[in-house]
Amino acid sequence: MSTGPIPGPVFEASNIRRFLLPLIVLLGLLAIATRSGAVEKVWRVITGNRMPIGAPAPVAAAKPVLSEHEREWINQQDPQTQMEELMRSAINHEEGSTQMIAEKLPSWNDRLQESKNWNDLMMTALYSNDLRVRAAAIEISLEVENVGKYPMVASQLIDHANDDAKARARAAWLLGMLANRGVSTDQIVSQLEDWLHDPDEEVRTWSVEGLALVGTDRTIDDFLYVLKSDESAKVRERAACGIAKSGMLTRVQRMHAVPGLLDLADDRSLDDQTRKWVFQALREITEQDLPDGAGAWRDWYLEHGQEQTQKFAGGDKYSVLGNS
Repeated sequence: MSTGPIPGPVFEASNIRRFLLPLIVLLGLLAIATRSGAVEKVWRVITGNRMPIGAPAPVAAAKPVLSEHEREWINQQDPQTQMEELMRSAINHEEGSTQMIAEKLPSWNDRLQESKNWNDLMMTALYSNDLRVRAAAIEISLEVENVGKYPMVASQLIDHANDDAKARARAAWLLGMLANRGVSTDQIVSQLEDWLHDPDEEVRTWSVEGLALVGTDRTIDDFLYVLKSDESAKVRERAACGIAKSGMLTRVQRMHAVPGLLDLADDRSLDDQTRKWVFQALREITEQDLPDGAGAWRDWYLEHGQEQTQKFAGGDKYSVLGNS
């Protein structure tokens, strides 16, 4: 008797063909049934559920970049189209847009004009969550208005507005932009602070808007003053927006306004609507969802205020609360 391994079954070619042919037919029918939904229906009859579907791999998020092709196209357009397309790209956070705006600004001098399209873009840009986009809108606005960034221009705007009350609202807006770009900042802020006492509600409103564009620590006290003292709800509301969300203050600067807002939250001379704006500003500045109560806010600020300020200081210095 042989002591070697027991031989297994021998498969001939004809046997292999007889085995594979039904398998191929079965796989083909299964593929057709899957595409037609028959398999899905049978599965639902058996289990009562849809067939499980594997989750696709997540798409990697990447910051959009202004492409070489887009740059070439923009360079071939007239100045107005260049400006509007680049502003749109900046609003969409396409990397390189604000840099290209800065490069193009000298060539746009005296070649831009106001339009509905530009006005819409400007208002969107001024509420961007990126201060660089807001700054680009300021630069372009001065070009559109043909306002040179010189101390002499600031003085002329101030003198003309002091002689003509009807010119003050527009002057306040333009002066705030000039101050933000480093032109006669102290002189302009002093003038805007003076116009906060103007009898005309529109002048006070636009003076607040101008101060919001300046973006210096000094303006924080101006907003707090308006919130406490101005007789107009419209003016007070714009001050609340300037301190919380609009304008050019950084997130760290806005945190510095919290102690003053806490004092206002305790001030019983404020009407209910203004106190509501104070608490809204606190929530927007701090990113905390606390109820309308001065005590709770003081407790939070004592325990976490410095920590939150440091968090903002360590983050993106251009990031602010915005609409886009």
